[in-house]
Amino acid sequence: MVYFMGRRYDNGNGPPLPPRIKAAFDYLDHVRVLTTQFDASLPARELTAVEKSVQLAALRALQQYLLGEMDFAEPKPADKKAGKPDEDDGSASEQKCAT
Repeated sequence: MVYFMGRRYDNGNGPPLPPRIKAAFDYLDHVRVLTTQFDASLPARELTAVEKSVQLAALRALQQYLLGEMDFAEPKPADKKAGKPDEDDGSASEQKCAT
């Protein structure tokens, strides 16, 4: 049996995956690599309780995303110029003396 152990690359087919969904896919790939037994003389590695709970959370997130229950869209960052005056403007940085 042949296993593909390479990384998945987003080659631009369709819209990009949300970061949480990409992380879920990456973690499931990691779990698969950990638990795949390549040498019959070595015992298979079991997942710890924490690894199993993260695996279940990743599977739930993928299920919700693929069924359309949640989109996991990240909010756009706030505009940084809203609270601070622009330094290139010059009008805010000029101070006039009333003498």
